[in-house]
Amino acid sequence: MKLSIILAFTALLSIPVLAQGQVAPTFENCTHIANNSDMQICFDRTIRQHVLDTLKYPSGLEKEGMVLVKITFDEKGQLQEPEVMKSFSELASNEALKVMKSLPRVVVPATQNGTPVAISYTFPVQFKK
Repeated sequence: MKLSIILAFTALLSIPVLAQGQVAPTFENCTHIANNSDMQICFDRTIRQHVLDTLKYPSGLEKEGMVLVKITFDEKGQLQEPEVMKSFSELASNEALKVMKSLPRVVVPATQNGTPVAISYTFPVQFKK
């Protein structure tokens, strides 16, 4: 049986409601995008793809379930320490945190009306056998 890891990204959890004049943080591969909503989509896809490429099903993990991980980028675009909000397993939590800590660097921080701001996202990561 092939092990698979499924990411369950939902719009309500992974994409915050952007205030008027607010722009998502920018990864290197998204710098060509000018539209705010397209920038948010690129940001979300970049994280999703990174997790898909990096996340490993932990050895010894017997159960299936979801880990909710909160990530925050500060006003300089630096990733702050990711935080597990809810989990079904310490093994899964550790793997989800490891992957989030290895996200690509943000090259432009989130802004609101042109001023850099901190922004947080919560991503659900689903582990299934």
